[in-house]
Amino acid sequence: MYKNAHISTMIAFHKATFKNVNKDVIQQKLPMVPIVVIDGLLSRFTETARGSVEARKTSEKGTMLLTHMFALCLHVDDFATDTSVLAADLSMEPAKVNMLFRSLGCKINKLTPSDLRRLVCPILRERSKGLF
Repeated sequence: MYKNAHISTMIAFHKATFKNVNKDVIQQKLPMVPIVVIDGLLSRFTETARGSVEARKTSEKGTMLLTHMFALCLHVDDFATDTSVLAADLSMEPAKVNMLFRSLGCKINKLTPSDLRRLVCPILRERSKGLF
C-alpha cells in the first residue's frame, strides 16, 4: 500500500518538476504530499549549482528518479511490470522506459497469455471466475 503511494508521489513529482523546479509550485501541485516528503524528493532528485540556492533537475537526477521509481514498481508488481503502462503514465516513449529498465538489469519480453493469467491480480482472477 505505502509503496503505491510512494510511486504515485514520485510520478507526480516527476510531472511537477518537468519544466521548472520551484518548491512553492510543487507544493501547490501536490497539496496532499507533506512538505517533508517534498523536501526529501528535492534533496535526492535535484541539484543546486555552486553559489546558488535554486534547485534544478539535471538529466542525471531525472534518470535517477525514474530508475528509483521503476525499482519500486518492480517490487510492487512481483518483478514483472508492464512498461507500456508506465510509459503512458509518464508521457514517455516506451523505448526510453524499456532502456531504463534494461539499465536496472531487466529483460524485456512479450508476455504470453499464460504469463498474463499468472500475473493478474488475485482479486481480478476471482472476479473473472464469477466469485465477486
